[in-house]
Amino acid sequence: MRSSLRRALWVLVLVAPSTSRAQARTDTVHLTLAGAIATALDRAIAIQLAEIDRRVGGVGVIEAYSRFLPSLTAGAGLGYQSGSTLLSSTATVATDAHIGVGAWQLSASLNLFNGWRDQATVRAALSGRDAAELSYVRARQLVAFDVTQAFEQVVLDQQLVTVAEAALGISRAREDQLTEQVRVGNRAPPDLLRQRAQTAADRVRLIAAKNRERADRVALLLRLRMTPNTPTRLEAALTLADSGAPPQRAELLAARAIAARPDIAAADARVAAADQLTRVAQGGWLPRVDVGLDYVGLGRYFDATKQNGADIVTTPQRALADQLGSQRIAVLSVGASWALYDRGRTRADVQRARLATDRERVRAEDVRLAVLGEVDRALADNEAAREAVQAARAGLDAAEEAFTAVQGRYDVGLASFIELTTAQGALIDARAQSAAADVNLVLQACVLRLVVGDPLPGEARAR
Repeated sequence: MRSSLRRALWVLVLVAPSTSRAQARTDTVHLTLAGAIATALDRAIAIQLAEIDRRVGGVGVIEAYSRFLPSLTAGAGLGYQSGSTLLSSTATVATDAHIGVGAWQLSASLNLFNGWRDQATVRAALSGRDAAELSYVRARQLVAFDVTQAFEQVVLDQQLVTVAEAALGISRAREDQLTEQVRVGNRAPPDLLRQRAQTAADRVRLIAAKNRERADRVALLLRLRMTPNTPTRLEAALTLADSGAPPQRAELLAARAIAARPDIAAADARVAAADQLTRVAQGGWLPRVDVGLDYVGLGRYFDATKQNGADIVTTPQRALADQLGSQRIAVLSVGASWALYDRGRTRADVQRARLATDRERVRAEDVRLAVLGEVDRALADNEAAREAVQAARAGLDAAEEAFTAVQGRYDVGLASFIELTTAQGALIDARAQSAAADVNLVLQACVLRLVVGDPLPGEARAR
């Protein structure tokens, strides 16, 4: 009995970890750059807010067009009057009256002219909607770049973890070799002690690299609005092929950016909307003409009207509902009004609207200047990144050759341990710099596409 229970416990100990690992592998989320961008475009708060602004702009357009439609109102009411009143034909006589009254009314009005305010309101609403649409497009571009940057940072962190692991592997292998050589008397103990210190330093570097990779992975998941502890595996990031050919001249790229950037077009649309709102304010100086139609039904029924106890209503009366259906009045009216003096309100409205237009025009010019600066800076960074890749590759080749040579000389006793560890440190740094330079070149190419207004590689694949 005890032996069978012991075997069962061993089965649980051996099977449970493998089952949990299989479950973890099953639940791992495989993230590609295109998938991460698509997820962010669907969940990002900035895009949701921009989408709300788009809808608000659409509501504004519908509201502006509705100003050209007539208004229609309907009303109805019933009342009952009871009490003593003073009626007079030839003499004032107290009368006890009980009267039921009813009325209904349909009113329609249409503005014929109001200083072209409605037309300007429609144009302002259309420009505002265009600005919201373009801001939405720019928000998607910024979110896509933000996710691309975060994704590539995690990719770089993984490469740096691989470099740190390789460095630790080299140190451990050399420590094992030196341990054996010291044991047989071929090496002095100080070299072994220095190597143990180097191994510990490489272990610390690996721990820091893994921690940095985890922190950047959490930052990426938060951008995707996923829980930070979601197990993920990143796949198929951008390569140097996505960096494209060397960029064009600054003048050509600046012209492309001015023509293609949605934030510039949005700023121009806001200027146009503000200009139309100035025309709306100017409409206060012109007259207003309206046409109206009122259709009214009235009725009154005397329940009792007595003087000195005698009923004075002796003729038959129609029912109140019948009166409301047949006693109707239609009134057509045309009215014009012109505010000759409104205590300066229109003048103040016009001045405020003009100042608002000037403010939007200054902002639009500031956006243009900022875009030109971004293009110039992105070109310089892209050129520097390309030079850095070439320099890092040359440095990596030299560091590998130097490490191989110094290691060979150390193995035959012609180089010191300090020279070996120096060459190894230079090799590790060169590998890290090469990986960072490759990722930076890809990111700088994405920055250049962003400032010009072109879609990013990952964004295009996400579509």
